[in-house]
Amino acid sequence: MKPLLLVDDNDRYAAILDEYFQGLGYTSERARDGAEGYRLFQERGKGHYAVIVTDITMESQMAGIHMLKKIHKDGYRGTVVVASTGFDFPGATTLSRIMLSGIGIDYLIPKTSVLKKDPLFLGMKLFDSAAQKFIEKAH
Repeated sequence: MKPLLLVDDNDRYAAILDEYFQGLGYTSERARDGAEGYRLFQERGKGHYAVIVTDITMESQMAGIHMLKKIHKDGYRGTVVVASTGFDFPGATTLSRIMLSGIGIDYLIPKTSVLKKDPLFLGMKLFDSAAQKFIEKAH
């Protein structure tokens, strides 16, 4: 099983995402906020996690977006998936792709698709197809 870092303060979403990625051959380690996620990343080393899945907005001092900037600055080259409720309204995906470009995010997942236990992977490029199959990039 490949290691995955799951960063989300919501137990329900975290459990669904954990189950989904276990089915793909990953074993997850969970952090409840960006600070804890960054600490785990530092402890394990930049090459440990094949995939990092994070929420962007969490009720903490370090949200997911800040954590992502720090881990990429530290040299992380694995796959990054962002799951957020912010992608669930019309036009949000395009706006998010623009606003979040350049910080190493590979996929966006609307959390409504997580609740359906069928995560919808949206590529970060503006002209990517609407939904893609999850594929881990080589790091």
